[in-house]
Amino acid sequence: MALAIAIAAIVAAASAARADVTHVVQRGHTIEAIAHRYHVTVKAILDANHLKDAKHLKPGQTLTIPGVDPPKKRAEKGEKAGHEVSRGAPAAVALPKEYEHIESGTIHAVRLGEEFRIRMRDDHGHIPPVALKAFERLMRQGNAMHPPDPRLLALVNIVSNHFGGKVIEVVSGYRAYTPTQYTAHSNHNYGRALDFRIRGVKNESLRDFCRTLRSAGCGYYPNSTFVHLDVRDTKAYWVDRSRPGEPPRYDRPGGAADEGTSDVPTGESPEEQGPTSQAPSKPDPH
Repeated sequence: MALAIAIAAIVAAASAARADVTHVVQRGHTIEAIAHRYHVTVKAILDANHLKDAKHLKPGQTLTIPGVDPPKKRAEKGEKAGHEVSRGAPAAVALPKEYEHIESGTIHAVRLGEEFRIRMRDDHGHIPPVALKAFERLMRQGNAMHPPDPRLLALVNIVSNHFGGKVIEVVSGYRAYTPTQYTAHSNHNYGRALDFRIRGVKNESLRDFCRTLRSAGCGYYPNSTFVHLDVRDTKAYWVDRSRPGEPPRYDRPGGAADEGTSDVPTGESPEEQGPTSQAPSKPDPH
């Protein structure tokens, strides 16, 4: 009898620890991205929903996600992975100590014809909720959005201030995970990376300054039109000489690269955002 009770308790605890949840498909969602978000397999979702064709998900479609960790455990996983876990409306965010010295400022950015002016710090020196929501929209992939890492906002603000608040042209921000991406765990999947350039500033100058930032990854793409910046625990730098549609051609294979040129959607090309004074790229001297 005691053994039966113990077994029942273990089963009940396991059931409480992992449960099925409901996910409503939004525009731009893929089965791979949904599985990645909930830390389950694609097969588990297909089996639970009796799906044979996962390529034709429809916005508004309801999916059962089996065996999902409870919110507290998912939050712990998210914090260990270094990305923000959405918990509803954002609150003002206090910057980490290494960013407390940055000057307040307003980021002027454009993305696919939409203009943004984002005030980066409130009167208490924190990143205000309105800035987090505006930056989340600035980084969106179609209609799909992900909360940005506040450290990324701080880094972009530092870059903007250094170059006199010139217009930042965002090429790509948040990107949902896909099995074809060259980096299995890209910071773009977690709202921690931005591909961009600055009007009137050479990419070489932007690259050189981004390389001075602490706890940041900088990627240079001499045969493309942007510089990559992400937040991470250590500094990293890489050069990818591939062109759009080609596999990466890194100067130092096996490094800490966060993406390949072809990971950046061609539909988000900065050429579609209007004229710019960007000069042609020169060879990387480093």
